[in-house]
This record gives sequence, C-alpha cells and structure tokens, in this order.
Amino acid sequence: MSLKLDPTLLPALAAFECVARHASFSRAAEEMGVSASALSQSVRSLERRLDVRLLARTTRRVGLTEEGAAMLDGVRAGLAQLGGAVDTVEHSRSEPAGTVRITLPRMAFARFFLPRLAEFSARYPAVGVEFALDDHLVDLVAEGFDVGVRMGEQIAADMVALPLGPITRLVTVGAPAYFAQRPMPDRPEALAGHECSRYRYASSGRLSPWQFQRDGQPLEVDVSGRFIINDLAAEIDLARSGLALVQTIEALVAEDLRSGRLVPVLEDYALSLGSLYLYFPSRAHMPPRLRVFIDHFKA
Repeated sequence: MSLKLDPTLLPALAAFECVARHASFSRAAEEMGVSASALSQSVRSLERRLDVRLLARTTRRVGLTEEGAAMLDGVRAGLAQLGGAVDTVEHSRSEPAGTVRITLPRMAFARFFLPRLAEFSARYPAVGVEFALDDHLVDLVAEGFDVGVRMGEQIAADMVALPLGPITRLVTVGAPAYFAQRPMPDRPEALAGHECSRYRYASSGRLSPWQFQRDGQPLEVDVSGRFIINDLAAEIDLARSGLALVQTIEALVAEDLRSGRLVPVLEDYALSLGSLYLYFPSRAHMPPRLRVFIDHFKA
C-alpha cells in the first residue's frame, strides 16, 4: 500500500540527506544553518514517524543503517528534482547566480578551464566556481558535484557527456641535468637502468604503467626507479629537479618544453590519448548557473 507523502516530512527528509552526505550532524547543521541538536531531533522525529532507524550514531561517527542506505537514493533523487525545479523558476528571470561545483583532473583545469576562466567571470560575475582537482573517478551525485570532467571510457552510460577536446599525448621528459649524467634512451626498451618515476593512483593504489605506441600499436614497458608519487604536479617537479624521468600529459609540461627546462625523449613512441568530456547527470531542471557554465566551457 502506497502512502501520499506528507509535506511536513520534507524538512526532515532534507535533514536526513544532508546528515548522510556529510556523515556528521555538526557539518550538516552548518550547511543548513541550524543547530546540531535541532537537526538530530528532526531526524529522530522522521525515524519515529517511519518506525525505522535510518542512521547509526556513535560518539565519534554517523553512518547509514541498511534501511537508511536503501532510502537515501530515492530521497536524493526527489530532493534534486524539487531543487532543480525551484532553481529554474527562481532564476529564470534573473542573472545566473550561485556556485558551480566541478570535479576534474589537474591537467584539464590547466588546459581547458584556466585560459577561459577570466572571460567567464567577467560575463557572469554572480557565478562562483569550486574546482575540486582530483584524478580519480568521482560519484557526482553522492559527493555533491554539479559537473565533472573525465576520459570518455570512465563515464557512466547514464550521464550526459559533451566532448571538451583531445588531451594531446603522453610524453616522456627529463631535465638537462639528468641527461648530463645518463644517455638519452632511443627506444622504450632502453629505459632499463634509468631512474623512472612511477605514479600511484590514489583510488586503486595501483602503479600506472609506462605506455607508448610502436607502429600504431600500444606498448607497455616495465620501468624501475626509486620514486613513487601520487600527484601529477609533484611528479613533474621530480623531473625538473633532475632526479628522474617522468611520463606525463604533454599539456602539463608544454611551457617547460618550450623553455628547455625539460627535454622530451622517445618522441616517435609518444602515445596519443583520447578526449576529455564534460559530464553531468541530467539536462532536466538545470539551474541557470550550471547551464551558462556548461555552454561557456564546452565551446
């Protein structure tokens, strides 16, 4: 038997979603502008009304019960639809305003967003942007993002995806100081014995292989070295310091290559990469701030 939703439950449902998202009453209370005790009472009232425990509480943390987890997806979807509808009506006759939250790799920020950010800010002064620079895949809805940027094969099929453009090549670079002590490799197999930095993915913990292409076919090479790192910018600093060879996105080191601070090697074997995409859950009830953001940067 289905029951019609009591409108008085909406504040409690919003409180439950916020607490579940933050896993904290205090952080949720700060976002909602109420006291933690009032928020706790609202969630307890909802639990009594439903006769089910939604959140497991200890002195140190807040987590979802099995019933709470089952309920959360539906609550989020419903609140998102209501929020989108309200936003559309509220802002339809005014300038876009508010904050767009975007998750994207560091190299995408430098290549696709930073060069056009001043123009966007001047055109839409009431729109702020929160950039979360992260190289691993993020659940947009679960983590509260409006839009994301990733490689096409990483994006779920139910997302709307718009191409941003190619991210050029995967290149191998080193500093002149490094090559003053070692010969330049002339083929991927010649990397044996070189000091090669290895990148560890934070999400999976695995080491990224060094990848090349030969005669149009992909080629992976086992490399060794004393340095393992999980940040792209810091890895490039290793190369600049002359401590190791690094394999990275060409766009990230373009200025270093132009200035001679870094030197490319194995150019004939550099791997061409795919395109990056701007992606988001739905076009329905899209707030104006997000629509103008997407329209500006997808171009």
